Amino acid sequence: MTIPVVGKKVLIVDDHVIIRRGMKFILESNFGIKEFYETESCKGLKEILQQVPITNIILDMQLNDGNVIEILSEIIQLYPNAKILVYTMSPEEIFGARMMNMGVSGFLNKQNNEKEVITALQLFFQGKKYYSQFLTDQMEKTKHSDGNTDPFRELSEREITVMNYLLKGEGIKEISGRLKIKSSTVATFKARIFNKLGVSNVIDLKNLAEIYKFKPSIQ
Repeated sequence: MTIPVVGKKVLIVDDHVIIRRGMKFILESNFGIKEFYETESCKGLKEILQQVPITNIILDMQLNDGNVIEILSEIIQLYPNAKILVYTMSPEEIFGARMMNMGVSGFLNKQNNEKEVITALQLFFQGKKYYSQFLTDQMEKTKHSDGNTDPFRELSEREITVMNYLLKGEGIKEISGRLKIKSSTVATFKARIFNKLGVSNVIDLKNLAEIYKFKPSIQ
């Protein structure tokens, strides 16, 4: 049974209106929250935080106008009283621990069922950290290993070259022309890069590169 939450000003940041509406319904029906703000962009996030004393932010990693990871440290520094729960489709095994280490209060994958979402929100509104069982286990293992391992070290020189172009927003055909190799060969390199880094799309690749401060070396 959930406990009604009083005095919270909740900002929902997601580029899909149906997600924002669904989250508002969960918050209203389970926690009695009435004061909501919402936006689909990094720009809107900053503007609302400047105008309203937000207490809790439910934040997607992928927005219309930018990379959330690029501004996350700034948001946490400028608004330390605004607690952040990351709610995203990006893989927990890749980003969960890293986002927690950056200072968010929880990392919740959108594939979780409603019961787990409510559990996470309960802890979030109580000012506690939310860790899934998977993330708890993963972070425990990290304590006994080198937690600073750079995944980009696993890439070959050729894979690094292809990844540089991917990070600059170029497609397979463009990269094929630049490197004078077959498109199928570029596609193979791209698949290997994604497999080694554990990502499934270029947006997550860019997010991972941002976390590790990996910048394209090709101008």
